[in-house]
Amino acid sequence: MNLVGIVIKSKSLKANKAAETLVNYLELKAIGYFIINSKETAFNEEVQQKIPLTNLCVTFGGDGTLLYAARIFSQHEVPIIGVNLGRLGFITEFSEADVLECLECVINENNEFEDRIMVDVQVFRDGSYLYRSTGLNDLIINTGGISRLIQLEVSSGKNKIGSYRADGIIVATPTGSTAYSLSAGGPILAPTMSAFVICPICPHSLGARPLVVPSEERVMIKIMSEDMEIMGTIDGQVAFDLEFMDEVYIEKSKTVTKLVSLGTRRFYDIVSEKLYWKG
Repeated sequence: MNLVGIVIKSKSLKANKAAETLVNYLELKAIGYFIINSKETAFNEEVQQKIPLTNLCVTFGGDGTLLYAARIFSQHEVPIIGVNLGRLGFITEFSEADVLECLECVINENNEFEDRIMVDVQVFRDGSYLYRSTGLNDLIINTGGISRLIQLEVSSGKNKIGSYRADGIIVATPTGSTAYSLSAGGPILAPTMSAFVICPICPHSLGARPLVVPSEERVMIKIMSEDMEIMGTIDGQVAFDLEFMDEVYIEKSKTVTKLVSLGTRRFYDIVSEKLYWKG
């Protein structure tokens, strides 16, 4: 191992302090490292040049910090160790005390990797390509200003699903199914499944329910509301404006997020712990 990328939750003294143990270990072992904060301005040209040479990424923060790292490291197949310093933490598997043990397991190739599917999101306006980005958790479309119902047409593959009047809509990966989608009444998917959840947000119809569709099908959402401020958000971090008749396409990305696991904590153990299923 030659180079480790360390991503620290922006403006978090706790995350900076937690990373010191890892930094001291890397210096002792003469392993190179670089540190970036989880904000878009930190992703500068110097960092972009280092990422393709990186062997491992370690994040200190919560799930949001890992989501930021996934967008910039996963395209180069860099595995990620997620250290949870936050509250819930469904995808940041490790505690601060686990960091060095986990790193040594990776160095000695005594670990597992769990591939998580990502989404590619593309926006077309008047038939022309407008915007593209990738995310690990979800795409959310809702109003950006005054809270009002918006009209959305949704299809999956060649199948028209229907038209929703709702506060918005979520298209979530299995990883994202434990995020906003879960709060909106969506189901929990096992993280290695190949599927999407389409979950309307507060729909104006009791019959509009969350739907699970194959990730091999491309989901299309068409904006049918005029003269409204409508936003698209990817992983709660990247935002873009949407207009009447815009078409948003969501499909399974060729890029996957590779999470480091020691195989000691399974997904159902984590969900049971976080959601207090054991009482």
